[in-house]
Amino acid sequence: MACNSTLKLIYRRSDQLEYVPHVIREEQPQMLMLNKGSHPVNDEIYKAGWQETINTLEEYERNLTESGLPSLFLFRTTVPGHPQCEIYTTPVNNITQMEAVIANKSSYKANMLKFRWWEFKAQNAIMENLLAASRMRNYHILDAYDINIRRPDHHRPPDCLHNCFPSKTEVYHQLMLHFLKVSANSSLHS
Repeated sequence: MACNSTLKLIYRRSDQLEYVPHVIREEQPQMLMLNKGSHPVNDEIYKAGWQETINTLEEYERNLTESGLPSLFLFRTTVPGHPQCEIYTTPVNNITQMEAVIANKSSYKANMLKFRWWEFKAQNAIMENLLAASRMRNYHILDAYDINIRRPDHHRPPDCLHNCFPSKTEVYHQLMLHFLKVSANSSLHS
């Protein structure tokens, strides 16, 4: 993870993770955080894309291990937006209630239906199941879904997907740092 006691972080946006092989080949990272973002595709395309990415990462993880290098892969779950976000002024700590709002297509404005936010929970499960069935060993799930679904109040209407306050992003940073520390400690003791 470190080169001369430094850590190199690289950001590459890849909505369907099509650039993962390129990033691995060009940058040779020992840590990757992956998420497809809120870009709707059907389940078959979603599953095929993740399976291809996981296959690439399995081989890359094996190569790092054979070279004696540590690795860490973080997979961030995808978060839906909140239809009618303008009515919320406080957090809603009832996931079931928020999932019902997101699943209720009649609560969407016509131009928001194309985002298919109600599919994200099931697609997150597809990703998690593929990872559990994979040969990857050095990965963690960064569960942004459970964090964000409770915060319909953090949008600036009419944008009911993106966050306008840094608090949730800061939680992601804290989780990432936690996993980095856990990984560093386990590397020291192995």
